[in-house]
Amino acid sequence: MDDVYRREQKDMMTDSDRAIFGITFSRTSLQQLVDDLLRPAEPGQGARMVVTANVDHIVQLRQNAGLRAAYAHAWRRTIDGSPVYLYAKARGLGLTEKVTGADLFPLLMARFDPVRHRPFFVCADETIASGLKEWLVARDMPAEAIGYVIPPFRFEQDEGYGEWLAETIRTHRTTHLLFGVGCPKSEIWIDRHRDQVGDVYACAVGAALAFFTGGLTRAPRLVRRMGFEWLWRALQEPNRLLKRYFLHSWGFLAAVVDDLRQ
Repeated sequence: MDDVYRREQKDMMTDSDRAIFGITFSRTSLQQLVDDLLRPAEPGQGARMVVTANVDHIVQLRQNAGLRAAYAHAWRRTIDGSPVYLYAKARGLGLTEKVTGADLFPLLMARFDPVRHRPFFVCADETIASGLKEWLVARDMPAEAIGYVIPPFRFEQDEGYGEWLAETIRTHRTTHLLFGVGCPKSEIWIDRHRDQVGDVYACAVGAALAFFTGGLTRAPRLVRRMGFEWLWRALQEPNRLLKRYFLHSWGFLAAVVDDLRQ
């Protein structure tokens, strides 16, 4: 545990040469992060949240105080989107790789221990939830060890529902809380209930749950390496993502300008 403690302390450093957009990102590799997420959570810590920053997150951080608070309280902050990663490299942050939610989630699923782990999923629809549960049960995880909900529209604004959900997660004796209902809902809800859900690892991984169950098709590896996964996603979900990528994403350039001025 000493090595883990030293790494966590290093990740929490706030020296300016390691921060962009006011965020200190973790230099932990993908594989090391998975290893850390599988260690028993320390009692009394509450939710240890992992956030994965893409262009949309950076744009929203400029306008959303709740998301900024979630990032400030997060246990690990990784870089997901290619533009954010390239900017971080140009600023000399010393990152060795992107750590995306879509890469993290399947590795974590494959290494869940049927005896020790009790995952809880917050999903966009029943198909995704059922697919995740069936996959884990087929690998010998007891059905009762797997929890999930499909929250109602605007659940993050319903205090009563939030209290019920937090209690449900805690009484399930959840070890890993996986949110797949989008940003900033996932991050803000986890942050606001971090002391109510028990000692869990919480990951806001967006579309990763749908990729895993086949509800969405992830971009081919070559497209990802070229940095055009965002375009692939936009073509798959034009009604939801075209406006985000072709209008709202210009705010990323404004964030870069502001960051350089700092």
